Amino acid sequence: MTSSPQTVLVLGDRGTLPFEALHGEPLYFHGLRALVEAFPVEATVTVDDDHLTRVRAEVHDVGITARVVTTGMWWEERDLLPADDLLVHDALCPLTTAQFLRDVRERVDGRPGCSFMSFRPVTDTTKTVVDEQISGTIDRQGLAALMSPAVVPASLLAGAIKTDRMPPLSDFAELATWLRGLGDLELVKAPSMALRVDDASAVNLLECLDEVGRRVRIEPGKPRAAGRPLSGGSGTRTP
Repeated sequence: MTSSPQTVLVLGDRGTLPFEALHGEPLYFHGLRALVEAFPVEATVTVDDDHLTRVRAEVHDVGITARVVTTGMWWEERDLLPADDLLVHDALCPLTTAQFLRDVRERVDGRPGCSFMSFRPVTDTTKTVVDEQISGTIDRQGLAALMSPAVVPASLLAGAIKTDRMPPLSDFAELATWLRGLGDLELVKAPSMALRVDDASAVNLLECLDEVGRRVRIEPGKPRAAGRPLSGGSGTRTP
């Protein structure tokens, strides 16, 4: 097992969505706690300039040990930090578990120098449009929705620092393109509850799904009732 990676939770360019309430607290707290649980290193939270003071105060008040900086500040400090792999976690994937973060990170051991990013299969019907007219349906087998985390190997990150080519942390689609341009990128299927939320209604839906999963979780030692579905709980089981 290699050493723990540098870890970053990205809030930048996400507006106020990371501050929406999920189970009664700011959305981004869940992702930050998963990082702290997964790796015995100080996590870094990158934010927009106008959210810096707020996030620093909230993280301090809740007692989580983490550095809160702007994306620019983080990049300027990179050459002063130990050379190691970088794990990037999206604050908008709040129910990604610590175990899944570790699982993706550990894949670096088997493929040194390869980058990794998680995904979920696309289930919605996707159409092509030509001249404002629907012209066809895209095969969903070739589509993937990018999720968190992404792992950037130390060697690739060192090269980026040397050439001052900052990885686009705020946009995972751009980050995937950036990683593919520099080497191999392997996609890892994420658990169903590791979804990325895009608006407040998606946060509410995710909370409801999580609560339902918790209610139907089988208690240890009790047999499953006839017709009762097995549950993955809060995202600990990949469907």
